[in-house]
Amino acid sequence: MTTRSALLRAFSGMILGSVLVMTALSFFNFRRAMQSEIADNLQFSAGAVKERINTFLFTQMENMRVWRMLQVMQDIRVNDVDKRISNTLVELRVGQENLYKALICANDTGRVVAASNPSLIGKTMPSLSDWQKMPGQKLKDISIAPLFRNNREAVVLRTMIPDAFGQGDIGSLYVLVDWHAIQHLLDQAVAGGPRSLLLLDAQGHVIAASKALRHRLHIPQLQLKHWILPDTGAISYIHDGTVLGYDSLLVGAASSSRGEHFNGLGWHLLMVEPTSVAFRPVWHLMWGMLVLLLLTLVLGFWISSRLAERISRPLVDLTEFTRRFRQGEESLPAVPSTTISEVEELFRAYIEMIGALDRSREQIVRAGKLAVVGEMAAVMAHEIRTPMSIVRSSAQLLERQPIRSETEEELIGFILSETERLDRLVTMLLECARPKSPDMRPHDLHAIIDNVLSLVASHAEKADVHIERDLEVQPVIFDCDPEQMMQVLLNLVLNALSFAPRGGRVAVSTYLESGALWVSVADDGPGVPTSIRERVFDPFFSRRQGGIGLGLTIVQQIVQAHGGEIRVTDSPWGGAAFNMHFGKNSDR
Repeated sequence: MTTRSALLRAFSGMILGSVLVMTALSFFNFRRAMQSEIADNLQFSAGAVKERINTFLFTQMENMRVWRMLQVMQDIRVNDVDKRISNTLVELRVGQENLYKALICANDTGRVVAASNPSLIGKTMPSLSDWQKMPGQKLKDISIAPLFRNNREAVVLRTMIPDAFGQGDIGSLYVLVDWHAIQHLLDQAVAGGPRSLLLLDAQGHVIAASKALRHRLHIPQLQLKHWILPDTGAISYIHDGTVLGYDSLLVGAASSSRGEHFNGLGWHLLMVEPTSVAFRPVWHLMWGMLVLLLLTLVLGFWISSRLAERISRPLVDLTEFTRRFRQGEESLPAVPSTTISEVEELFRAYIEMIGALDRSREQIVRAGKLAVVGEMAAVMAHEIRTPMSIVRSSAQLLERQPIRSETEEELIGFILSETERLDRLVTMLLECARPKSPDMRPHDLHAIIDNVLSLVASHAEKADVHIERDLEVQPVIFDCDPEQMMQVLLNLVLNALSFAPRGGRVAVSTYLESGALWVSVADDGPGVPTSIRERVFDPFFSRRQGGIGLGLTIVQQIVQAHGGEIRVTDSPWGGAAFNMHFGKNSDR
């Protein structure tokens, strides 16, 4: 399996899985939230319609309580001979024909004395054995007639007419409320919507329904067994709707609430909505999500393919370069132009690794050279120093002779200077081949620099070179071997003085940056060409006439022994700058 195919599969699977999970979670959460919202709305609406019915009935009962106290009602005693009660009942019904089927006054024997419909006068009101008293303290003197299953044309309300001139009652006032007024309230509540209403009596029998259900079902024969009816308040739930001709229904059920003046009749109201209608937006959302899922998959596959190509292509190029590098090609690859930082970082790390390999190879070569130097130093120290000491001693003896010619003195001087130069050469060879381990202790680096500058002050004055000192304001306490650090700084400053022109300048500076110590020795001489900057630290490489080429090699060894690095760059004045960087330091 290639990297590209693996990445493509991983990206596609990740996108597919995440989109499917998000789609499923969104769908079910939205469905649950919508179900809860619709159920709460049904519950609230059912309660609101139930309160409207209660208010409607309470209004009629309050009207009856007012009407029975009219003075004209006392004419029941004389059988309404002048028809004043009948005229009053007719006037009360004017404009309310859709509300009241009839208003009737009967005497204490039940014979109709007055009525809004003259054809009822003289008849006897039927004896209804089961009157239901209105609940509530202020309505206890009003009763409602029982509702027969096969006749729901009117609701019969009755109240007694008190005797204004004595004790007891002189008759009854009957109000026949048109049942269609109740049904009209139900129709208004669900007009133009998918919902339907059912009104149930205290025994759970369906006594009214909204228009849609009345046209579809035979209400008197409708049985709602196992439906949940609350004792008080309102509830909502999902129920099987087969009895009403639906698959399933969202139901909001409300019962009569207990008020201060009217506690209701124990009726229940059910507001139902088919789940297929209620959840239609959810299904629309699901189809929209499926379309979005397909589009996301297509887009995700395209993005995954492009991303896999962007990741795998640099890796393929890097593999090809590795093969060529193994075959001897040393040119470094260019960092690919990619927005993927990890791939770019991989390339940079690989290039750094190649550079580290090159540096390791250079160090191996340098180590080989130093090994040769060590062998040479051991031989030269044994073979040169003994005869050189004899020659030097002989020259010193000749120098003590009282009578010497000018030529003899010149020759003796040559012998002494050359033997001294040979001794320095042997000493440097031994130091380079067998470097001494540094004795690391905290020292003030600025004090070491000041000591070095005082030693080279006369040399700088003779060469007409100005030495600048640019050190950190605060002392720098540095773990080092003071003698070796003095040797490093002395070599670098002397080297800078030898290349600086007359009237030139040399600068020694220190500064701290991000917890690292930097020490720099710069001059305004000709500088070091870029092509040989890495070679200046090689043994026996020298740009000075008469130089041995071991001074900078020893400097590099000491700096590395102190855990630092040294590099050559351009100075601010165009000359050379030897910059030493030490990662571990403490400043106080």
